[in-house]
Amino acid sequence: MKHLVIAMLALGLAACETAPGKGIDARGGVMASLGKGPLTPAALVGAAPSAISARLGEPDFRRAEPHAEIWQYTGGDCSLFVYFYETDGGALGSRYVDARKLEGGAASKDTCLAAVMAKRNTPVS
Repeated sequence: MKHLVIAMLALGLAACETAPGKGIDARGGVMASLGKGPLTPAALVGAAPSAISARLGEPDFRRAEPHAEIWQYTGGDCSLFVYFYETDGGALGSRYVDARKLEGGAASKDTCLAAVMAKRNTPVS
């Protein structure tokens, strides 16, 4: 019986673990760091503003709203937008990344992020 209880606790804890890359730490907060691995638009989602600015630098434009911020990075012929919203704990965490062509319309998020990083001489990995 004791082994069954231990096994159930272990399974319960494993079920609570956040999937890699989702950006939420074990306490339910946003990621404090993006690490040094390859940077992708998906990796930006769930990250704290400090983690993104550590990898991409300060945004070219920042708009603050109640409980939210939008950051814009320009690169080549596109703009990369990172949307931050307050979490339940009150900290900002990115929830969405978008890329737009300068002349209007959707742009590839991967290509735009690469252009932003190249413009800022940021290593991709």
